[in-house]
Amino acid sequence: MQQCLIALGGNLSKTRLAFGDALAQLQLRGCCDVEMSRVKRTRPVGSEAGDEFLNAAASMQTDQSPEELLTTLHEIETTFGRTRTRHWAPRTLDLDLILYDDFVSNTRQLVVPHPAMWYRRFVLDPAIEVAAEMVHPILGESIAQLRERLLVRPLKLELRVERSTAPMVSSDDLLNSLDDASGDLQWCIADAEATGSPNEFARVIIRREQLRTGTQPLNSVGREIVVVGETVIKVVLQLDQLRTAILG
Repeated sequence: MQQCLIALGGNLSKTRLAFGDALAQLQLRGCCDVEMSRVKRTRPVGSEAGDEFLNAAASMQTDQSPEELLTTLHEIETTFGRTRTRHWAPRTLDLDLILYDDFVSNTRQLVVPHPAMWYRRFVLDPAIEVAAEMVHPILGESIAQLRERLLVRPLKLELRVERSTAPMVSSDDLLNSLDDASGDLQWCIADAEATGSPNEFARVIIRREQLRTGTQPLNSVGREIVVVGETVIKVVLQLDQLRTAILG
């Protein structure tokens, strides 16, 4: 049996009931020792996400393979009316495979650990209640340690605009467009030659287009967050969404 961490989310009328029903479905399919966190209300991330979300996390033991468990999660989502026509769209139930013990996969079919889990408060805040000691197998830090890094103020984010994007989006224009009067985030321009300063939280890479099909980025050892956009306006909108995900 392998220990797994699942993130649950949704923002439609029956979401709270769907959480319990979904976990019951997982138990019927062989998952055991299921423990769910408290349900938390969070701000929506994405311009089309709709109203505020409900988020929770669940740890469990399973003998399903990672691929089998992912299929199971998608089947349960479909049972509750989940469709995948738009990214960040409103939904009754979203089930994400966050960690599968110390397993790592970067295929088109399966990316695990979840590549964005380490900088999302709506994942880590509930996850710490049920899986604080689970360790990210690439970053080498526990759920508790990952969340602790998110609580530092200000969080330093370094921007790097890739060469193919530079003629359309400049670092200076981005800095001038970012408004963070609260002081929670500190934006700066990354040194293109350096791998990252010791006190930075993450490096945000601005690209003109996706390097592969699909919306999931790949896991990497470096703490990099990729933002794709051709204009300053589009990039700033995504950086605002990133800010919401990071700060909660």
